[in-house]
Amino acid sequence: MSAEEIQLWGIAAVLVLSVLVIMGWPLVKPRSGENAPREDYDINVYKDQLLEIEADLERGLLSAEQGKAARTEIKRRMLAAADGGDVVSEQGAGSNVLMVAIMTLSIPVGAVLLYLSIGSPNQPDQPLAGRDTRALAAQKEEDMKINRSVAKLAEHLQKTPDDLRGWTLLARTYLSLGRYQDSVNAYAEVYRLDNTNPGAAVDYAEALTLAAQSKIPKQAHALFEKALAADRTDPKARYYLGMYKAQQDDVRGAMQAWIDLATMSPAGAPWLNILNQQIARAAKDSGIDPASIMPSAEAQALAKEIEQVASPDAPGPSNADVKAALGMSEGDRNQMIRTMVERLAGKMQDDPTNKDGWIRLERAYRVLGETAKADAAAARAAKLP
Repeated sequence: MSAEEIQLWGIAAVLVLSVLVIMGWPLVKPRSGENAPREDYDINVYKDQLLEIEADLERGLLSAEQGKAARTEIKRRMLAAADGGDVVSEQGAGSNVLMVAIMTLSIPVGAVLLYLSIGSPNQPDQPLAGRDTRALAAQKEEDMKINRSVAKLAEHLQKTPDDLRGWTLLARTYLSLGRYQDSVNAYAEVYRLDNTNPGAAVDYAEALTLAAQSKIPKQAHALFEKALAADRTDPKARYYLGMYKAQQDDVRGAMQAWIDLATMSPAGAPWLNILNQQIARAAKDSGIDPASIMPSAEAQALAKEIEQVASPDAPGPSNADVKAALGMSEGDRNQMIRTMVERLAGKMQDDPTNKDGWIRLERAYRVLGETAKADAAAARAAKLP
C-alpha cells in the first residue's frame, strides 16, 4: 500500500470515529438527576385523575359505586407503574448499548464496502473546475466544427450563388445558431431565387422579425401578408400577423387572428401551446374574455375544407398525413401537401366517374390557392350525375 493510500485510509478512520463519538454520546451518557423517571411521571398523572374523580363525586357526575370502581382501577395502575420502573430503565440502557454496538460496526464497514463497490481509489481526482473546463472545451470544439462547416458552405455559395438548397440550408443554420442578421442575408438570397414560394416569404419574414428583436418590421409584415394571400392556411403567417396587430395596440384583432388559427389547427399541432399562451397572455393584459371572440367565417370555412381534405375516406391524404405535413417547415409542408393532392389527382384520372373524388380534389386545390385547377375539377364534377 502506498503512502497516499495509507494517508487516505487514516483520514477516513479519524472521520468515522469522530462521527461515531458525536452520534453515540447522547445514547450512552448517564441520565441527569434533574429529569424525573418515567414511573414518577405516570404516578403524578394518576394522582391528578384521583383528584378529578373526587371532584366529579362532589358534583354528582359519578355515583358512589362508580367512584369506588374508578379509584380502584387507578390505584391498580399506580402500583403497576411503581413495580415496573426499574425493569424499563434496565431495558432502555441495554438497548442503547446494543444500538451503539450496531452503529460502531455497521457504519464503517458499510462505508468501506460502498466505496470499494462504486469508488475508484486508483483513479486520480477530478476537480469540478477541471470537469467544467473539459466540458467547455468539448463544446468549443463542436462549435468550431459547425462554424467551419458553415464557412465552407458560405464560401461554396459565393461561387454558386444560384444554389437554392444551399442558401436554404445556410439560412436555417444561421437561424438555429442565433445569428439572425446572417440568416436574414441568406434568406434574402432564398427569396431572390424562389419569390413565388409562400414558404420562402414567410421564412424570410420570420428572420427579419427575429433580427429586429421580435418587433415585426414593415418589410416582414408585407411578406407575411403575401404568404397568407398565397396560402390562407399558413399557420406561421397567421401567427405573426396576429403579433403585428398586438404590437400596433390592436389586442382584440390579435386575439381574433390567433383564435382563427386555433380553430383551423389540427389537434396536436406543434404551435398550439405557444398560441394558447399568447391568447391567455393577451386576455390577461387586456381584460378581454377569449370566449367573447368567435372564429371568423373564413376560419371556420377553411377548417372544414382542411377536415374534408384530410378525411380518412378520401383516396388522397389522410388526417395523419395532414397533421404531419403541418408540423414541418413551411416549404416542406407545402411540398408534401401538393404531393398528396397530385396523388389524389392521379387517382381521379384512373377513376374519372368518381364525382365525390372530383369534389374533394376541387376543395384541395382551393386550399392550396390553385383556382384554375379547382375550377377544372369542379367542372368535371358538375358533368357527372
